[in-house]
Amino acid sequence: MEELDLTFKTSEGKFNYRVGAIIIRDKKILMVKNDNAPYYYSVGGRVKLNETSEEAVVRETFEETGIKFEIDRLAFIHEHFFEEEITREYY
Repeated sequence: MEELDLTFKTSEGKFNYRVGAIIIRDKKILMVKNDNAPYYYSVGGRVKLNETSEEAVVRETFEETGIKFEIDRLAFIHEHFFEEEITREYY
């Protein structure tokens, strides 16, 4: 069975369901930098169909760091509607 990202386009815009982890160690926060963008962001990625947010954040952090983290708690929900010039993702 194909694992589909929870991303879809409508006539009103594009929906991406993503998760991100706040990883703190020795009073430092782990952030990611993409050479194609001028900003930093948290480790994470798109949630797959039939996957919980918790499962997605564990999978994504493992894919990006090679470490299997445990989730302490949900920190916050961030909704962001944007047009992204750099990655060419438009709402």
